[in-house]
Amino acid sequence: MSILRWFLTLMLALSLLVTGSSCAREESEGLQAKSASPSSQQQKQLQVKSLGFNDALAKAKSEDKPTFVEFYTDWCPYCKKFQRETIRNQKVAAMLAENFAYVRFNAEDSKNRVKFDGKSYSNVELTQAFGITSYPSLVFLNSKSQPITMLSGFVPPDQFAIVLDYIHRKCYETQISFSDFTKQGNCN
Repeated sequence: MSILRWFLTLMLALSLLVTGSSCAREESEGLQAKSASPSSQQQKQLQVKSLGFNDALAKAKSEDKPTFVEFYTDWCPYCKKFQRETIRNQKVAAMLAENFAYVRFNAEDSKNRVKFDGKSYSNVELTQAFGITSYPSLVFLNSKSQPITMLSGFVPPDQFAIVLDYIHRKCYETQISFSDFTKQGNCN
């Protein structure tokens, strides 16, 4: 199976996890996220530290870890839900802290500049370079800053933990499908 075909199969399988809950600017104007906020004590327990984009890439390279970039906007209710329910989930937060360089990346910040692949970008420009059109968009890069895969939309914590495990174990390098991984629980 060619790498491109395998990559497209992986993208399709991972996209099946997404519940269809994502924001495009036109769709979400005026929507409000409706959920009670966790108490401040719960927030302290469940937060994982987000690094700056370039700091995360450097950490990923030096520690041979993948980078997880969460592209979000301030107006997107599903971005807020992803933060509240998935990123603050204890299992997900622990997996991110231990196995990934994590970046929460404001896709509409035109003032901040980052470097990627030898070029300087504003956040808006980098978001466009990745082809992102809905939020949250969840991008995984390997330790060499090469794209692994991208998911669009809200992913519940139990499903996201499986994605993190698949990426952390580098199962994508063995070309095992995500579907087979979820059935077997390993990359063999």
